Amino acid sequence: MKYKISYKRVVYVLIVVSTLLRVFFASQLEFGNDEVYYWLYAKYPDISHFDHPPFVGFFIQLFTFDLFFDSELAIRLAAIIPGSINMYLLFLIGCKIKNELVGFLSVILYNLNIYALIIAGTFILPDAPLLFFWLLSFYFLIEALPLEPSKDTRKKLFIAFFFIACAIYSKYQAVFLLVGVVLYIVFINRTWLKDWSFYLSFIFPLITVSLIVYWNYQYDFISYKFHNNRVSLFSLSFNKDSFLREVLGQMVYNNPYIFFSIHIMTVALIRKKFIFEKKQLWLFIFFSFPLIFTTIYLSLYKDTLPHWSGISYVTLLPLLAVYIHKNKKIERNLIRGGVVLMMLMVFTSIEINKGWFLPIEKNINKEEFNNKDALMDMYGWKQLSAKITPLLETKNLKSIPIISDKWFPLAHIDYYIARPNKMDVYGIGELTNIHKYYWINKKKKKLTSKDVLYLTDSRNYRSPKSVYGKSFNQYNLLKTIPIKRNDKIVKYVFLYLLIKD
Repeated sequence: MKYKISYKRVVYVLIVVSTLLRVFFASQLEFGNDEVYYWLYAKYPDISHFDHPPFVGFFIQLFTFDLFFDSELAIRLAAIIPGSINMYLLFLIGCKIKNELVGFLSVILYNLNIYALIIAGTFILPDAPLLFFWLLSFYFLIEALPLEPSKDTRKKLFIAFFFIACAIYSKYQAVFLLVGVVLYIVFINRTWLKDWSFYLSFIFPLITVSLIVYWNYQYDFISYKFHNNRVSLFSLSFNKDSFLREVLGQMVYNNPYIFFSIHIMTVALIRKKFIFEKKQLWLFIFFSFPLIFTTIYLSLYKDTLPHWSGISYVTLLPLLAVYIHKNKKIERNLIRGGVVLMMLMVFTSIEINKGWFLPIEKNINKEEFNNKDALMDMYGWKQLSAKITPLLETKNLKSIPIISDKWFPLAHIDYYIARPNKMDVYGIGELTNIHKYYWINKKKKKLTSKDVLYLTDSRNYRSPKSVYGKSFNQYNLLKTIPIKRNDKIVKYVFLYLLIKD
């Protein structure tokens, strides 16, 4: 008798293995620029923030017990654990639309997707709560929207809208969930237009949107002005570089295999070579393609980021799993691909810290040494902390505040230097450069010290005189600190004492 595979058990094993590998990956790497910045959302919580809504900060507070456990791994658990739940949600969606094999393949595809596995599932970014709540809402919408209104489907619709509200409170593009709901009800199942529950459900997203609007009302709608400059829908200037970067970025972030497979599947749907149940098919279409097309359109005129549409590609994974599930060869290749990507994660984390194969670009000036190595944003901060702390102690500098005119590298300095040494940090510059620090400054005592410290490094060197030329009289270089990797210098950090007479 042939043994029947329990895909559910295999999925459990896969989720555990993926979680352990992401834990290892997260424990080996220091924070990137964006990650360490969102640590500020947890340290200084608010009902909204300049860049994004606040849920990523709430997630960090929840998983670190309000920063009681304050390390890279502890903070990244706010992405890792929800990422593991995301896999199970995709399995359930796959089972719902087809069978356990499709659910299993959906999880494999998730682990092949760089956006889902790493950007939203390992690094602590607003995409972590966004993807989590997006998939939760999508799961309950599948259970409700294709059916007629009833006591059970109304309950599921309310639950879905609650999670939509949470998704919007995580990142603004979650409003495309509401776009998907409206499109589906108007074009596929109009019976919901006659039911009171559909309209009452909007109370949840209205609450979170109201909180965001109220915060912006207090500050002259500063978030909308900031994002409008980034994503304006109308412009007359074609931005070729942004468009190419967006398309290539979507391909890389979502894995070229998944990217091209989805496009092949889409062509098959148009040519009716891939037939799928209509009511379920339109769910996937309305909850994925509008955001993909919008980001591509925006990239024609503005600089965009490829991960903005990542949630749409993740939404399509169960449908893609249905398309490919009959091909056993593809199934085996997917498993191999997942293993290779996980091994690559382990290798990458070790390589960033060891630098065995990374070239070092040497420049004549220390101020520009190896300045094109973007990985330096995630390396050397702990080493800097260990080297600079004795200097701060011997020279009695811990009582002197640290300033910078940009949120990066100030957030890194705040976490790795100021936090362990209990030093004050101030963002002194334009609001569009210091971001969250504009509000953090208000929570602290007014900066009155005539002496301040200023740190910069060869990755993004900016001389203190060029930044604060009119504010101070003396710019004394106290120490040039080399940062080494594998016994080789990879960047320099410069500590200045600025004095106002």
